[in-house]
Amino acid sequence: MARAFDGRGAVAVGDVVSTSGPEPLFRPGPAQWYALRVEAQRENFVERWLSLRGVMGFHPVETRMVVRRGRKILHAKRYLPGYVFARFPGYPVVHAIRTLPHVLGALTGQDGNWACIKPEDLRALYDMRQVDAKIKDAEAAAAARRKAARALRAGGGALFRAGPMAGTRCEVIEIAGSGDVRVRLRLFGAEHLVSAHAEDLISIRKAS
Repeated sequence: MARAFDGRGAVAVGDVVSTSGPEPLFRPGPAQWYALRVEAQRENFVERWLSLRGVMGFHPVETRMVVRRGRKILHAKRYLPGYVFARFPGYPVVHAIRTLPHVLGALTGQDGNWACIKPEDLRALYDMRQVDAKIKDAEAAAAARRKAARALRAGGGALFRAGPMAGTRCEVIEIAGSGDVRVRLRLFGAEHLVSAHAEDLISIRKAS
């Protein structure tokens, strides 16, 4: 039995294929942004599909440099998984958009119609992503300080691992909960008390 080909998957013998071309995704009108709901992990696919039909789309991601197996790589993480923000050059043809692969619908207003997203809201979303990334970076740095501090012991020895004091031995005097450390070291023939960050120190056996 013949079936109508819906544009998904491969064409099989006996399929009824329309030669009129795909239905337009928008009709003449003002350009507006909409938040499309899509299947998880299919944001990139939907973006590419929209671009082929004349619609610009994007999904927010966080990017940060991470170290894996000793190599620095740029890691991207979806900020709002399941959403693609699309700018339609005119009024969206809702029933046509819903037939696109992996598109589930869109954010709607109280009247049930698709809600337009204001450009300033998109900018706020981007700014919020930047702030969130900074917060996460600060939290990661604080966690690293706490981990480094747990390896240090008051009265124990330590070695500066970085900075102008790299390679210098010292004695740990006091460890604060914030990860700040007071150490004693010898410089220019005299002993000095200085402050350091726990992540800048390596715990070693105290020098005799």
